[in-house]
Amino acid sequence: MVRMNSTPVSSPDISSEDDLVLVVATESDRTYLSRLNFLTDTFGDEFGAVTVDFDRDWIYYLQNWTEDKGGFIAWRGHIPAGGVWLNWGTDELHGFGHVEEGIPELALAVENRYKGEGIGTALLEAATELARQMGAPGISLSVAAANERAHRLYLHLGFEQVSEREGHYVLVKRF
Repeated sequence: MVRMNSTPVSSPDISSEDDLVLVVATESDRTYLSRLNFLTDTFGDEFGAVTVDFDRDWIYYLQNWTEDKGGFIAWRGHIPAGGVWLNWGTDELHGFGHVEEGIPELALAVENRYKGEGIGTALLEAATELARQMGAPGISLSVAAANERAHRLYLHLGFEQVSEREGHYVLVKRF
């Protein structure tokens, strides 16, 4: 079961660990989003080295993010399981998955222990609906060419590959 909520469910009798609750990301989630950003950079390897551009990219993906730009944290019971946040780049300042101004780029990660449980799909669907509500004509993202599982998921969910940069595919889903 997937539910949307404005705050994490705090009572064990309301939410079991089988329930997935998507909570609107707020400023207080920045530390967790930073962890997720690290996981995207190391492809989920807790002990992996970050890329040379990690600090520069952190500025765009996290320092410049504010809750009004949108995002969600996925919770399994009382455990954060992943998240997605929207980044509204410009032609001058943008991330890997930038396609054009006005189309937000998604940053998304799911904790390894929850991969394959549909959390990424739920987060993508919530982010898609949010971007629509915010008036965006689409959403974009990038995925490492080596991440075949995620690439297949994005194509299955209606994304189209528009370019390839430095070993990453750039995809867009237009509304």
